[in-house]
Amino acid sequence: MDLAKLVEIQTAFSREKFPTFWDIKTEQDLALRLEYLTNALAGEVGEAANLVKKVVRSVVYGKGDLRLDDVKQELAEEITDVFTYLLTIAGLLGLDLEKTYLQKLEKNRKRF
Repeated sequence: MDLAKLVEIQTAFSREKFPTFWDIKTEQDLALRLEYLTNALAGEVGEAANLVKKVVRSVVYGKGDLRLDDVKQELAEEITDVFTYLLTIAGLLGLDLEKTYLQKLEKNRKRF
């Protein structure tokens, strides 16, 4: 399945479950929806980072007994939440993630 199909699926799910969220009439409405989604995205990234922090504290600094295997499933869920918000943002803005990813990859190839 390609990214465009995943964006389509996630956007349809979000529209079905949260129809008033998608009732966008003005640029202000769009900006507020984007603000909400980017804040939610940052929160999910923070949750994933917190799990990694706890593993590092334990594995690197010996402060605890938490290992990556102990949190791998939870970390996978947080990363999937991040991905879900990225898909939703792409749907909101009408982005072609495959195209923009490949463009960015090409810029990075030249840059690094």
